[in-house]
Amino acid sequence: MSTLFDDVSRVIASPVSRRQALRMVGGAIGGAFLTSLGLGKASAQNTASKTRCKPGQFVCGERCCSTGQVCCTDVEDSYCGPAGSKCCKGVTCASNQTCCNGKCCNPGQVCCNGKCCPSGYTCCPDGTCCPSGQTCCNGKCCPAGQTCCNGTCCPSAQTCCNGKCCSPGQTCCNGKCCSGPCCSNVCCDADDICCNGKCADKGASKNGKCTPDND
Repeated sequence: MSTLFDDVSRVIASPVSRRQALRMVGGAIGGAFLTSLGLGKASAQNTASKTRCKPGQFVCGERCCSTGQVCCTDVEDSYCGPAGSKCCKGVTCASNQTCCNGKCCNPGQVCCNGKCCPSGYTCCPDGTCCPSGQTCCNGKCCPAGQTCCNGTCCPSAQTCCNGKCCSPGQTCCNGKCCSGPCCSNVCCDADDICCNGKCADKGASKNGKCTPDND
């Protein structure tokens, strides 16, 4: 029984989470109960050995950490870290670093969906790091002056039209790239004009008036 009290005292004194401490204390009490019934003696001894540390150490889950170390229980298997470090899902970060889903970002860096973006970069919603002045575009970075068009970076001389980049000189007409005038949401031929809401040949214009095509 004195061994049980010693184990419980060490668990309570160790710097572990409340949930972890309750689990460890429950295991020790359960092992002691089975031992008192003559059952699971070996199992109880193994459980107790896992939580018994040498002088100058303390219990951290199922291992022992040295005094001054940090006990990390943010993953299934607990681990020990240097004094002053931060627990970060299986690794330890320095006090001036930022934990980023199991990675350590240096000062000035930004945690971006599990990645460390360099200083001055933009964190895109999909986790892409874009340099300053560039635009996020579905996993890509569009340089300054370009337009994001459904995951494609359109040059400054091109227009985004229904997810496509139109060639230079074209316009977007009713969701399509048009080389001629857009007349009432209809794309006219390149040599046509828009006449009274309809496409008309340029040669049909007389005295400032035009005659729409019959097509």
